[in-house]
Amino acid sequence: MNTHNATQTGQTTRRQFLKHASTIAAFTLIPRHVLGNGQTPPSEKLDIACVGVGGKGFSDAQSVSEHNIVALCDVDDRLAARAFGEFPNAKRYRDWR
Repeated sequence: MNTHNATQTGQTTRRQFLKHASTIAAFTLIPRHVLGNGQTPPSEKLDIACVGVGGKGFSDAQSVSEHNIVALCDVDDRLAARAFGEFPNAKRYRDWR
C-alpha cells in the first residue's frame, strides 16, 4: 500500500483535478454579460422596425437603441426627421403599407 500523499510526489489528486476542471467549466457556462461589461452580445440583439417615429415613437425607438434599428417609418417627414438623423443606417419608409 502506498502511503505517500499525491501532493508530496508532485502529482495531482483526483479531487484536485475535479475541483480545477469544474471551476474552468463554470466560466464557460456563465453568460458573457454576467462576467463582461454589461453589453448585449450580438447573438442576443434583435432587428427592429419602428412605425410612427415622430413624437412618442421616437422615444420608443431610443429606448431599444441597443438593438439593431433596421427600418423607420412615418408619413410626416417633418416629425420623422429627428429619428432619421438619430438612426442613419436604418432604411426609411414613408408609407407603412
